[in-house]
Amino acid sequence: MFSVFSLEIVLLFTGRRRASVDPDRALQEALRTRLRVVESNSQDVIQLFKDLSARLVSVHAEKDSFVLTFKTVEEIWKFSTYLSLGYVARCLENFLCDQSVWLDPELLSDLEINVTVDEEHLATLYLGLLLQEGSFFAKALFTRSEQDEDDEEQLSFKKNDLLMVKDTGQDNMWEGTMLSTGNHGLVPVNAMQPLPYPFYQWFLRKYPSHAGCSLTDKEPFEHSIGKAILPGGPDELQLSQGDTVEIQGLLLRGLDIFIGRHASTGHTGFVHKAHVKPLNTLPLTVSGFFKDHKILTSTRQSVMSERSGGTPPYQSSPRPSFSQSSPRVSVYHSHNPLPREGERLSFTLDDTFRELDEFQEDPPLFLEENSWDGEESELSDPTLTLLNQEHFQEFLPLYDLQYSFLWVTFSGKTEDELSGHLESVRECAKRLGMHWAHRRACFLLGRLCARKVKFSQARVYYEEALSVCVDSFSDTPLLIALVTNLTAVYLKQRMTDKLPQTLEKASALLLCLPCHSFTSTDEVELLKLLMRRSVVMVDKHLEARVCYLISSLFLLLRKTDDALPFVERLQFLSVTLSVTEGRPIAPLDLNWLLSWLYHRKYMPYLVLASLSLDSRQDHSLHNTFQRIELFIRNSVRLNPCWKEGTSLLPAQIVVYLQQALAVAEQVDDKKTQRDLCLGLASIYQQYGALDKAVCCAQQAVETGGHINEEEGFEASVLLGWLLVLTGQAEKAQSVLEPLLTSLQGTDCPTQRGVIHNLLALCLRHQSRIPEAGWHFHSALVISRESGNQRNQALALANMGCLALVVGASWVAERFLVRSLCLFLELWESPTDEEHVQTYLWLGRSYKDRGRSQDIRACYEMGFLIALHARNLHSQMVVAKVLSRLYADMLLYGQSIVYYEHCVLVSRELKDKRLEGEYLEILSSLYLSLNTEKSSRKSLDYTKQSLRISIDLGKREEESETWLQVGRIYYLIQEDELADMYLQAAVKTALRMNDPYFAMSIYEEAGDVYFKGHRNRMASLPFYRDGSLPFARSIKDVHSEFRLLSKLTELLMNQGEQEEALQYATLAVQIASKTGVRENERTAYHRLATIYYSLQQYEMAENYYLKCLSLCPPVLQHPTEARYYTKVYSRLGNLTLHKLKVQEVLKSKSNLPV
Repeated sequence: MFSVFSLEIVLLFTGRRRASVDPDRALQEALRTRLRVVESNSQDVIQLFKDLSARLVSVHAEKDSFVLTFKTVEEIWKFSTYLSLGYVARCLENFLCDQSVWLDPELLSDLEINVTVDEEHLATLYLGLLLQEGSFFAKALFTRSEQDEDDEEQLSFKKNDLLMVKDTGQDNMWEGTMLSTGNHGLVPVNAMQPLPYPFYQWFLRKYPSHAGCSLTDKEPFEHSIGKAILPGGPDELQLSQGDTVEIQGLLLRGLDIFIGRHASTGHTGFVHKAHVKPLNTLPLTVSGFFKDHKILTSTRQSVMSERSGGTPPYQSSPRPSFSQSSPRVSVYHSHNPLPREGERLSFTLDDTFRELDEFQEDPPLFLEENSWDGEESELSDPTLTLLNQEHFQEFLPLYDLQYSFLWVTFSGKTEDELSGHLESVRECAKRLGMHWAHRRACFLLGRLCARKVKFSQARVYYEEALSVCVDSFSDTPLLIALVTNLTAVYLKQRMTDKLPQTLEKASALLLCLPCHSFTSTDEVELLKLLMRRSVVMVDKHLEARVCYLISSLFLLLRKTDDALPFVERLQFLSVTLSVTEGRPIAPLDLNWLLSWLYHRKYMPYLVLASLSLDSRQDHSLHNTFQRIELFIRNSVRLNPCWKEGTSLLPAQIVVYLQQALAVAEQVDDKKTQRDLCLGLASIYQQYGALDKAVCCAQQAVETGGHINEEEGFEASVLLGWLLVLTGQAEKAQSVLEPLLTSLQGTDCPTQRGVIHNLLALCLRHQSRIPEAGWHFHSALVISRESGNQRNQALALANMGCLALVVGASWVAERFLVRSLCLFLELWESPTDEEHVQTYLWLGRSYKDRGRSQDIRACYEMGFLIALHARNLHSQMVVAKVLSRLYADMLLYGQSIVYYEHCVLVSRELKDKRLEGEYLEILSSLYLSLNTEKSSRKSLDYTKQSLRISIDLGKREEESETWLQVGRIYYLIQEDELADMYLQAAVKTALRMNDPYFAMSIYEEAGDVYFKGHRNRMASLPFYRDGSLPFARSIKDVHSEFRLLSKLTELLMNQGEQEEALQYATLAVQIASKTGVRENERTAYHRLATIYYSLQQYEMAENYYLKCLSLCPPVLQHPTEARYYTKVYSRLGNLTLHKLKVQEVLKSKSNLPV
């Protein structure tokens, strides 16, 4: 059935600006270029889609597409979820956008990547995979009773029943199994509808049980969620005709019961929807469906009450801003950092499911040892008195998952002793008519039995507790705990006869009332049943509520892997319902929680995607630092070179630093603002965005000034250094000099030394060398006095550099050698960059005096230090210097070795531009060795460079590289391949629509043959059919003359004199238009030579004479004398021999016969 359709699906991406509806061509081309670059390292792309639960088949950068496939239903479920949540689009944005994009906040806020797939084909793939896996779940579309069956093997079912079906190979029949009864039989294919969401298939397979409900024929209310005032009939609430009831909590379409409060008496109870009708309805507010839930000990605002505009599926959404205030947190560390690898992680749904607070134990009641003895008066039993409190829930956690009341109140007692005592309390309460104590004792006994997996005993206690006559809603938590626990026991024991008595009430208590506190892990059984009901009834609101509670319970139980699918589904429902209904009906953003969960599962691409899509605006300062830490950890997972100290942090960190800064400004935390501004300035400086770095440093100075002078010092120093780097030496000096003045007389030698160094750099840039030298010397003296060897080494190195600037190489050598001695003593300190730079300066001092061996030694030492420190930047710098040095010394072998190292470093840095440049240099070096082996090596490097040019989308470089490959193939005598690559160069040039460049490439392609020694006529079509027409079209007379001259010479050398004459004549005509006498003289000379070859001596003589007439009257160079000699010799031969012979023959032909 599904064997003929394609198993692959195409994912298209488009880049656009949010301010415009149409795609942005420049942005799209930039994304294509980036994709071509990353495509060369296919493992990165494969890993990206592996995280997205898809299998990459191929990448088509020119078509802006990826071809994907799936092997299982789970893969297609996960991918479609990520697609709907916007993670696929955001992952591609993080993957394809250049680092520089993240440094421009305006561009970043306007940029958007959209991804699209064929939804129908994706659905077809899903159905095909369902059949391929053998069995799947479906819903009955209509009722089929036993009377309708024609075959005993056919199964009877009702509309909306859930079945597990299996393809038996028959065209119109499947094998089906009822989930509610377990009955087997054949079912018609047209009666079954496969459940539309893969999530449902996963859920029913993982949690098999009964559906337990059927779709109601008539909905009693127009709105699935609402608040209403209802006139009702008699029910548990004891209503009379005409009484009004106010709904408490929520009214859900999927439940037959709701909780109401009598408007007159104020009593609360259960109400059947069938017994009432709406008087009026009030739609819920935006935050009503997910009200504030005090699930654990936290009292902060629930994540469910947040507002979210909803993110349309398949798009990367706008980035959030932050405006909520919070206590200040240090920029240098988090008070509650991320858990280390291997640690358990827990969340609550309160306050974005942050980590659980430790349970604060209440002090025990210190019951006396003999207080349980039966001889004591029963009324004096403190347990009995305590349990009989009407509002008991205000004192102790009687109902929580941890059994806190029992362990805190009766600490030191065994469970058997505790059970015995509670049994005596139960009997006493029952005898004395202490109803609340009776109910609570039964509840506690039931919990203890359930804990020991004695469900039958637990059921008896729970049923007895419910039979006690009290106002149940006076202690609503107890009622919820009793009904939900009893229903869970019924489900576990499959007591279908008793289940209807409590199922609807338990569902209403669990789903309709806010602030639900879980009392038993068995409540998940009821929630799973309700999830199946939502599937049957296609009730997305009920499903969302159940997903919320299930995920809450699993997170409380620290089962993060079990919680993740429900959290994803809840986020999906929040997004899709908001988009469908045009308002945030489920105003929920769980991206913050999902980023933590993905971090636990080691899915870095999804962590970064969900983290960047987090749209909540109430993050505390503490949260923002957690986001930064989470971002760094997962960035390092994706790129190990981003580990501390080995490379730059990714530029995306700017986004999170700016968000933290916005929050710090809201809470007016000056110190944190200053620290964040310094961090931003450092990141901008590292990526070369110096103007932005200066702005951040200035903001840090202003903010630090509001704290105290000391806090602003570091920022002022950084600002001064950045101003030096941007060439604003005078402005930098004006910033630094007041700092130096303020430090006079203080005990801050290191700070004064730093200022002296920076002032010296400012003065050096202003060519004020003596003053710069004085400041460097001052820094040296201060560092010596303080005993700071590193600062001494730096000051000496700076003085050596200053000496090099003024050409004092001997003086420079002395300072630099002393500096290096100090650096060697600091071998274990992180001074590798300064150490390497000092060796480079020392090498320069030797170069000025021609000491080549010393230069080599310095550079080699610097290279070894860079290797030891694993500093890629320093390795690149020194290797490049060494390569040039050996090339100047004609030691090409050594030069090649270091350029090859530059290529390796470029690959580690993932810098394709640099890699291409070094590959071109290596190709030229190998080609210069002029051997067949070196030529083939050159060919290999040139082809690698060609691939990079193609990836980067640099058409001009690509065309020139095609041309170079063609040249090399010609040199190694593979003419067919040479012609193929030369034609490719031409085609690439033509695609650029640049006639000047196309003309140039045509000519250079022709020159390969023209300047060679084989197959020279192959250059003819390149000149005649390519370059020459372009030269004429752009009216470039100089190029046209040059090409006509080459064509003339080529045809002359090949003996094609007649054709050469045509081009020579044209060359004479064009030469006069160039305005260059040398061109005219050359054209006449070449034309005369052709006529001479054709034995048209009079014409030859004429043009030789014209050629001579254009020569300068005064000889300027010996070559001109030689030229004159040759031309006059040729004219003499013409006059004496060729022309004379012609005259004699002419005269003889006129004699009479």
